[in-house]
Amino acid sequence: MAKKPVFTPPQQDLRRKAVNFKKGWRLKLEPEELKRLEAVVEKATDNFTQEVVDKLRLLRAALEDVAMGNGVDQAMQAIRALSLDVKGMGGMFKYPLLTAFAKSLNDFTKDMGAPNPVQLDIIAAQIDALYVVLAQRIQGGGGKIEAQLLEALRIAVQAHRN
Repeated sequence: MAKKPVFTPPQQDLRRKAVNFKKGWRLKLEPEELKRLEAVVEKATDNFTQEVVDKLRLLRAALEDVAMGNGVDQAMQAIRALSLDVKGMGGMFKYPLLTAFAKSLNDFTKDMGAPNPVQLDIIAAQIDALYVVLAQRIQGGGGKIEAQLLEALRIAVQAHRN
């Protein structure tokens, strides 16, 4: 014989964390409140886009430094750090492809010293892919072409890892 389920009411401290009494948010949002929240999210998305663009510019500058032989160790550290930042940001704003390409870049450069010309081309291709995803605003998993590009980069990374 099955026991009858027992429903336990939520603790008040959990409810306090979920509901902001000072600003008036209730558990069930009114349409006006929902519109205000959507505006905040939209603004955050614009800030996200600008922040990612800034990081991509820094990635491109670091790549140029590596190609020119200027401070290669610092430039490679910058590439690793920036790719990790972009990787973390992509999932938050429904850009899993951004996360995937940034992860690929970070994994590829993780233990890399000065890259050889082929490795440099692979790094450039990964950065270009990040630009395309953001410029085209490809949210979600993308399509067939994006999947093929991700797979091609995966194969290139495996073949040319140190």
